[in-house]
Formats: sequence, structure tokens, C-alpha cells
Amino acid sequence: MKHTIITIGRQFGSHGRSIAKQLAKKLEYTYYDKELLVKASQESGLATSFLESMDERQASPFFYSLLSGPTQFMWNDQFISTEAMAYQAQHDTILKVAQEGNCVIVGRCADYILKDQERLVRVFISADLKDRIAHVMERDQITEKEARKKIKEMDKSRAAYYNFNTDQKWSDAANYDLCINTSRLTEEKTVEIILHFIHNLLD
Repeated sequence: MKHTIITIGRQFGSHGRSIAKQLAKKLEYTYYDKELLVKASQESGLATSFLESMDERQASPFFYSLLSGPTQFMWNDQFISTEAMAYQAQHDTILKVAQEGNCVIVGRCADYILKDQERLVRVFISADLKDRIAHVMERDQITEKEARKKIKEMDKSRAAYYNFNTDQKWSDAANYDLCINTSRLTEEKTVEIILHFIHNLLD
């Protein structure tokens, strides 16, 4: 029997991570978020701290313009940039965990990497900006100005990473099976809706 994989894309501050955790718990699926970096480190031999520093981040063209070219290293008998090295390690690990069992994977282009998976459900979680700001302020104990800045930076970083490594656009509804605005729902209700959708789509 083919394994079922659920990918969760999310805007920063939209409760996406918490919803993904609850979903995995309800389904008794393996949950991968930061856990994926640890596994990628074990599989690739790259340091977890290195993968964390490059996690869902894409160096800007301005950064590259300061150098004669992208910083490259020899890895697996080929020259590769640090960004490509981090992405490839996660890419390979995502493919591997998809073969090991049912799981929920948060972010990291998993919806694109696993697009040929037969039992794949791609979900994107969003929320109104005011609600995201309030959530980040409370969660991270920061000011409204700091929360607004952090949201803008994180969304920009995730979008750049996704758009660079795929031929799709981050947050484009056409790339997902289900898009939900959590400003309209509680986390628990959101999980219920996703579960109902999964059962109807795959059963």
C-alpha cells in the first residue's frame, strides 16, 4: 500500500506549524518540520547547524553580486553552491521519508518535490495580516513593529526559496489541493476540515 503524505505550506504566523502537529497526532503520522533537518544531516553528513542556517532561505542576487560568483564547494564529486547543497540534502531526505511511511511535512518545497507521489495532499495555511501580527507578538513576546517586520522577512525568504527551487510560485492556490484561512477558524476546526478533506480525497 502506498504511503499517504501531507505537505503543509504556510504563511509565517498563520498557526501552520501547530496545525500540522495536531494533524500528524490525529492521524498518527510521523511529523517533519525541524526534524527533517536532523534527518537530512544524518543522511548527508552535513552539520545540522549548517542546514538550519540555510533553512528555507535563498541568498539574494545582491549577495552574489558582492562575490565573483556563488560560493561553491566540492560535494558528492561535484562543485555545488552552499544553497544548492542544503536544498539537495533536504530534497533527498524528503524523498526518503516519503517512502518510509505516512507523514506530515512542513514547508521546504515538499509539495513540489513529491508532486508525483500518488497519495499526496498539499495544503496551504494563511491568515489575515492583523491576526498573524497578533499571534507573533504573543508567541515571540515582541512589539507590533517587530512582529510586522519579522512576518515580512520570513514570508519573503520562504517565497524566494520556493520560487528559486521550483518552477512554481509560493502561495499560489493552483499549487495546492486545499487552501485555508485560519482567521476564520480555530486550529481545532482547521484540523477537522483538513482531515475531512483527506478522507474524501483519498478514500
